[in-house]
Amino acid sequence: DKIERSFVLSRIRKNYTLHFIQNRNHYVYLMELSLQQHLIPPVIRENFQFILFFAVLTYILFLVHWVVSTDWTAKINWFSLIVSLSGILYLHYSNASLVYEYELFFCISWVVLWLYHSSTWKNNYKKIAGELLKKDTKASLRPFQGSVLRFLITDPVIKNSNGQWDSPPFRNAIHVVLVASYGFLIFLHLVPFISPIAYCFGDNDISPLCCRYNYVIEDFDTQSVSTNFCSGNVRIAFTGSWSTGKTTIINALLGHNYSTSQIAPAPTTDNFVCLTMGAPYLGPVRSDDYESRQHCEMMGHLNDVTHKVCEKTMPNVLDVADTNVNFQGFAFFDMPGWQAEYAQDCAYKMFYQQLLEKVDFVYVVWDISHGKIEDDFAEFFKGKARGTNYEIIYNRFDARTADMGFLNQQYSKLSHGQEILSEQYTIKVHEFGHDENVFQNDILHLQNKIQSVNQTVHDNRKKLMKENLLKLRPQLTGLSSLRKLKIANRLIQQDLNVHAEPRRSWMRQIGIEL
Repeated sequence: DKIERSFVLSRIRKNYTLHFIQNRNHYVYLMELSLQQHLIPPVIRENFQFILFFAVLTYILFLVHWVVSTDWTAKINWFSLIVSLSGILYLHYSNASLVYEYELFFCISWVVLWLYHSSTWKNNYKKIAGELLKKDTKASLRPFQGSVLRFLITDPVIKNSNGQWDSPPFRNAIHVVLVASYGFLIFLHLVPFISPIAYCFGDNDISPLCCRYNYVIEDFDTQSVSTNFCSGNVRIAFTGSWSTGKTTIINALLGHNYSTSQIAPAPTTDNFVCLTMGAPYLGPVRSDDYESRQHCEMMGHLNDVTHKVCEKTMPNVLDVADTNVNFQGFAFFDMPGWQAEYAQDCAYKMFYQQLLEKVDFVYVVWDISHGKIEDDFAEFFKGKARGTNYEIIYNRFDARTADMGFLNQQYSKLSHGQEILSEQYTIKVHEFGHDENVFQNDILHLQNKIQSVNQTVHDNRKKLMKENLLKLRPQLTGLSSLRKLKIANRLIQQDLNVHAEPRRSWMRQIGIEL
């Protein structure tokens, strides 16, 4: 018992000692943290990496220069060189947000230092120019008459043992370098006020909004947008299970059968068809018809992604032109009906999913007499918002036979929770041929709905671009990062703000950003 009590007491003392040490260390850590917060200014704590970089570089260069020289004028020039290199290589290259926050301070610093070095260089050169014009000029200066090197030297002040002046030192060279460095830094603050016109040169179809957005995120390839994304065709996809009447509805909207459409009770549309409206002819897009083909360029991009992931592409992709002018400015995508076996085909599923994600709006065509919605197909819509990203078309609708309980059950598969059918985000299309007038009224209603989607789509595009900029803005790097950051902020606050009145400045039209 004594041994056991002794062992228990020793364990208690050990645990108490360990607990005391841990508490003491934690208390010391809190004290150090508190001292740091009270003694070190916030600007230093927040930019410690830059200050450390600046301090190490200054220390190394000062140490090297201290060994070879005791000239304090030269030391000031070396310190100024460190400041300019830090401004170019660190601030403007990888920490544009700090420059943006304290831009006035940095601009004044660059201008003052530029004026100092330019005036110093000018005074030194005046002395050299005066000496070179004298008839009895110093012998060591004569080789520099008419030479470009005369801009880099200063008047020699030391004679050799023979009483001759030494070769002139190249002390004006550092002022030339510093004038150029600070001039470049000032230029980096001025260039953000110029729109990236040259970046868009050669592409007449790209909108100024897309041009500026793509310029900002040119280093983030996955977030770039196509040239006709901002103001280009609205991309509407018609999807659903097989033989639900997708192609029939598209043909009814167009007022005629598009050239490659097939209609039958069994699955017919086995191609991913992109329909571009307002073309001068009917049929597959011709190889030289860039105007029509550009609206379907997304299909090629999706095949590239599919090949990268699944190591094969989808051959059944078709671009089709149509003469319909009522939907000019739209591109319709007639998708093959989803079948359960497609979930096991990597290429098919990847292309299908990517297309649903990349289009602007989706109409899910559901034949209420066809059966249930496949679970794999429903997964495509779990992250989408009804009314904003997609709506449901109840095709071949008949109120007398519609089972609303079953419809509610299937409807809820497209979301993460149980939801009641919303009349606001559903469209009823009655059986074609049953009552022609009712069917035509349904199609007319659908046409109006699609036309109204136009504004919703462009607002969604702006919101997507704004989200990308907010996410990628802190990651901007490179010497043009300040310019990109300023343009990004203008886009976020003005052009991509759907609740702000668009600013149509005449200065923007001539390439000036304010």
